[in-house]
Amino acid sequence: MPAQSINQTPDPVNLTLRQNQEWSITFSYTDPSNNPINLTGYTPLLQFRTSALAKTTALSLSVGSGLTFNPTTTPQVQVDAQVAVAPGKYEWDLVLTNPSANGSIFLGRGVVQVDAEVSR
Repeated sequence: MPAQSINQTPDPVNLTLRQNQEWSITFSYTDPSNNPINLTGYTPLLQFRTSALAKTTALSLSVGSGLTFNPTTTPQVQVDAQVAVAPGKYEWDLVLTNPSANGSIFLGRGVVQVDAEVSR
């Protein structure tokens, strides 16, 4: 799959991925002039769950484990990970948290359909 790029999307982004494929996508948080907003102090986390209320995650990516984070340049979050989950429909989001700012920024969210791989 070719690499994708998303800039600060409040609307859901629905994805279709194949089980065990290598997934690459970038996310950026920019001002109206398309300049990166400084995200120093934030920590990104991307998760797949069977529903938003599910207690367990199907996939969880963080810095050093599928995510690269550059808080002052675009793209700020780079996903490079294997889609190592069972086929099915999941809800996903990418959130940046900053404990000292008492807030979170959602860079992406939506539904992901993971299709079964054929060749094993």
